Formats: sequence, C-alpha cells, structure tokens
Amino acid sequence: MSQYLITGATGNVGSEVLRQLCATGHKPLAMTRDAKSAGAKLPAGVTPVEADYNDPTSLDAAMRAVDAVVLISPAHRDMVQHQRAVLDASKRAGIRDVVKLSGLGADLQAAIRLPQHHAQIEAHANTLGIRLTPVRPNLFMQVLLGNAASIVAQGKIYAPAADGKISFTDVGDIAAVIVAILADNTLKGRAHDISGPQALSYADAATKIGDAVGYPVMHVDVPEDTARQAMRDAGMDHWLVEAFLELFQIYRAGYGAGIFSANIENILKRPATSFDAFAQTCKQAFVRAA
Repeated sequence: MSQYLITGATGNVGSEVLRQLCATGHKPLAMTRDAKSAGAKLPAGVTPVEADYNDPTSLDAAMRAVDAVVLISPAHRDMVQHQRAVLDASKRAGIRDVVKLSGLGADLQAAIRLPQHHAQIEAHANTLGIRLTPVRPNLFMQVLLGNAASIVAQGKIYAPAADGKISFTDVGDIAAVIVAILADNTLKGRAHDISGPQALSYADAATKIGDAVGYPVMHVDVPEDTARQAMRDAGMDHWLVEAFLELFQIYRAGYGAGIFSANIENILKRPATSFDAFAQTCKQAFVRAA
C-alpha cells in the first residue's frame, strides 16, 4: 500500500484527508512542527512526523519512504516559500507525485495575491519535473463556522460580501477528491477546478443556515474598512486580512459564481455536497442554548 505524507495535517482539509485515508485502510504520515502536541489531534492510525518548512534537513527526513505528498498549508505571507520548500524536498527524495490544495482561479496574471501565489507554486513544481495535481476549490462552506458566535448570539453573519454569489465548496468533497486522485493515475498531472452545486450570496447562505437551525439568520453587509478593523482587532495578521478582503472584492464583482460541481461528480461518482446538506450536518455549531 502506498505511503502518503500530508502537510497542513491539522487544518480543515488536511485533517479530513487523513480521516478519509484512514477509512480506506491507509496509515498516512502527518507533517507537523510538534509531533507530541499534534498526536492527540490526529486520527488513529496516523503517524506524526516532525518537520519545519524552514528546515530542509527536517523536510528531507519527513520524505523518506513516501510515495506521494499532499501539499497543504495555510494562507500566509510565506506560503510560496513554504510550499516551494516542500516541493524541493519532494524532488530531492525522488517523489514523483504531489497533490496540491490550490484555489479556484489560480493564475500568474490573477488580480489578487492568493491565486497568484498558488500559480507561482504550481509553476515551481513544473520546473522541477514533479507531476503536480492541483485541486482548486472555491470558498469552503466551513468558513461559515467562523461566524458561529454572531449567528448564535445575534442571528447575523457580518461580511463585506454585498450580493456577490459564491459556489461554496464542502471540505469533505475537497478531501474526497484528493483521496480519489491519490488512488487513480488517470486523474494525476492536471488541474481539477471544483465547487459546490449552487452559487449563493451570503444572504442566501444565512437563510439556509437559519432554516437548518430553526431561527432567522441574516447577512449584514459591512464596509471594507469596518471588516478590516474587526479582523485586525481579532488579532489576524495584516497580510492575511488584506488577502481576505481581496477575495471579497472579487466575490462582490461576481467572479466567485462559477459552478464546477460536475467535476466532483465525475471524480466521486456522486453529486457534490449541497449547502443545505452542509447546514444540516453542521447545525449543532449554530444551536442556541435552551
């Protein structure tokens, strides 16, 4: 059975990839900077491997006896540097296949930083001769879980989204596509754009969450400067704040509405998860105390 190394293993997508791999009988490796603290967060059957993006020696050690890498790291000012380091270590280890969590619209000429940076990483893999398979989802449905506090307390989602529509994508589907690619050589070596089956505004999403939990939920559009200050007050890195605001700019302009759910259906042989199904599955996060 092939051995897989997952970076970003404790994040939304990485943890779900691990769970799904374990469910198919694999015993994947999870790259982490602190194996002791991460071990308790990982599914049974997963082996934590200590490595740091800024330490090539540790990356080389993590790649031993690995057949393929799932490359995931958080949106971060050093994302390009971090992911290039993993690709370089994969090349040194003779690993041919890397499946990368990228983003919809990845392009060197993109108008905003995150899709530009994903494209730069993809281009670097090509220079190394690695068979890269980018998986490019739209905004995760699970990002709405970050609004749970205001939903529960006020029945409101605050976001500078206006009426822009977004084909929100379920994290479970993203992970399932990655796991399917690892198992099927015919899917490797080309980009896969994926999304949920509907393009919804934040107001639409709020209504659907309200329908699931049984009380009204509404979207409150906020000015960009207000959103910026709120994220900074919450302690978010300034680079990440601006990256998120750029995403909302393109969503407001209508560039998040493309639907690529047929690609999920073709790969998984089932429909992409709907937002209604997500809201039902995750409604416990929005339940109010009696």
